[in-house]
Amino acid sequence: MPRPVNDAGLDLVRTFEGLRTDAYRCPAGVWTIGYGHTGDVQPGQSITARQAEKILRDDLAACGGQVEGLISVPLSDCQYAALVSFVFNAGAGALRSSTLRRRLNAGDYDCVPSELAKWVKAIDPNTGRKVSLAGLVRRRAAEGELWLREAGDDAFRASPDMPQRVQADEQRATSRVNARSGLRLRSGPGLEHEVLRLLPLGTEVFVEREINGWAAVDLEGDGAIDGFLSQAFLAPVTV
Repeated sequence: MPRPVNDAGLDLVRTFEGLRTDAYRCPAGVWTIGYGHTGDVQPGQSITARQAEKILRDDLAACGGQVEGLISVPLSDCQYAALVSFVFNAGAGALRSSTLRRRLNAGDYDCVPSELAKWVKAIDPNTGRKVSLAGLVRRRAAEGELWLREAGDDAFRASPDMPQRVQADEQRATSRVNARSGLRLRSGPGLEHEVLRLLPLGTEVFVEREINGWAAVDLEGDGAIDGFLSQAFLAPVTV
C-alpha cells in the first residue's frame, strides 16, 4: 500500500486541476472530470464534490504506487508528493522514460526541479504539434518548490533573496545525425518498427539510453523519448 500524499501535495493538485463536476475536454482533448480524473470519463457525466475527492485520493494512491516502483532512493514526504503530482499529470510513462528518473536514482536530488521544468508541453489537438502551456509552466514550478520545501533549514537554499549569479543545470551530452541522406526515427529499437519521421543530416538529439545498437532519443530536451535511431549513424557532440 503506497503512503498517502501529504496535505501540501493534495492542495497543489487540487489547485492546478480545479474541481469540475461535469465532464469536459482538457486542452489536450482528453475527457476529464473532478480533479483531473481521466480514463473512464464519458461525455455528459456528472459527479458530486465528495465523489471527486474520493476519486482524487484513489488516483493519487495509484500514482504513488507507480512512483515507489520507479524511484529507488529515499524520498521525504514533500519530495514524494511532488513526484506523485507529476505522475498524476504527465503519466508514469513520462517518469519512467525521463532523465529525471535516471539522475535521481543515481542520487542527484538537486536535478529534480530543473528536470521537472522541462515537462511543460502538450500536443495541440488542432495542429498535432507540441506546444508550451502557461499552466504547465506554473505547475512544474510549484512541484519544484514543493520538492525543495523540506530543505528550509538550509539558509542558502531557503533565502528569499534573488541570487544575481545563476548557474545552468549540468550540460547534457547530445549526438548528431551524420547520415548524408538523413536518419529514420523509428517507434522501437529495430528495423521492423514503424518509421516516424526522417531526421536530416546534422540534427542534434539527446540520447537517453542505448539498446542493442539503437539509441532511445529525446528530440526536444523535455525528457520524453520520441523514438529510436541507429547508433551507427550518430556522432557524439557536447553542448
